[in-house]
Amino acid sequence: MSTIPRRKLLYGLSALTGIGSLSFAARVGIPSISDSESSSDSSSGARGGEFDPAVDGFGFDNFSTPSEPPEPSALLSARDVREYLIASESSVVQPVEANAGFDRSIGAIADELHANANRLFGIRGFCFGIAMASQWYFEAPSAVPLEHDSVSEITDVDEPLEESSSPVREDIERFHRSQFLYPETWAERWVLLRPEFIDYQQQASEIRSAIDTIGSAGVTISGSDVLDGHYLLLYDYDADDDSITFTAYDPNDDADEHAELDEPHTIGIDTTRGEPLMGTYEGEYDRFLFTDTDRSVRQNVEST
Repeated sequence: MSTIPRRKLLYGLSALTGIGSLSFAARVGIPSISDSESSSDSSSGARGGEFDPAVDGFGFDNFSTPSEPPEPSALLSARDVREYLIASESSVVQPVEANAGFDRSIGAIADELHANANRLFGIRGFCFGIAMASQWYFEAPSAVPLEHDSVSEITDVDEPLEESSSPVREDIERFHRSQFLYPETWAERWVLLRPEFIDYQQQASEIRSAIDTIGSAGVTISGSDVLDGHYLLLYDYDADDDSITFTAYDPNDDADEHAELDEPHTIGIDTTRGEPLMGTYEGEYDRFLFTDTDRSVRQNVEST
């Protein structure tokens, strides 16, 4: 089975500043997708089949999860991001001297990341948290905190309604917060502000490998004219000589809505030109980014 090739952390950032870093998974000692393949219940999901948003998606949508999601910039400061970027210089094969010019460029990048945080993360409600919880429950059905035959049967984020605890909401919200807490997740998303540095040929390979290996791949979608990023979970693909099309679970739709779609949500890649194809999101978004750090962060949160 194919595995995802290891990328340098800041492949776009490195092109401009000469900075690199160990991956988040390597740095904190948690498994990457290829490392965790053997520990998963099944490469196609422990449920015994492929991910199906009508079954493995939640029975509620993103907009029915009241309470304001946290602001990314409230959970990590520009200084934290800047210090991370400077510290990451130490892992470069050809180190760049941290002179005044270097410090200024890193400071500018950290400020840019912080100022554009809402465009860099899935913050339309709790889309990231919903996608990550759905992915986790698919990979490990024993993690589902309620007695249901499928995730789609969870029709309210606060189930069980007769109890004071809301374990599904707790999982969703802690996963959602996690994307803001690690400076690496900020650094990797910098290329969403410089989409010319996104290597969509490599994205095609990595997304396809993730779906083949664990059954899904989370992506952030954004655009030059959007205020807030969004997050999707890709679960299938169709490839031909010129392009690859990925089908997506969109947390803005519940499981029943996915079942009733005439055509699934899609994004894709023109593999001849190395350009994104926004599919059903055309006209709203114009770029997307997959990074296996998102799942690595989720796995780290699972264990806490």
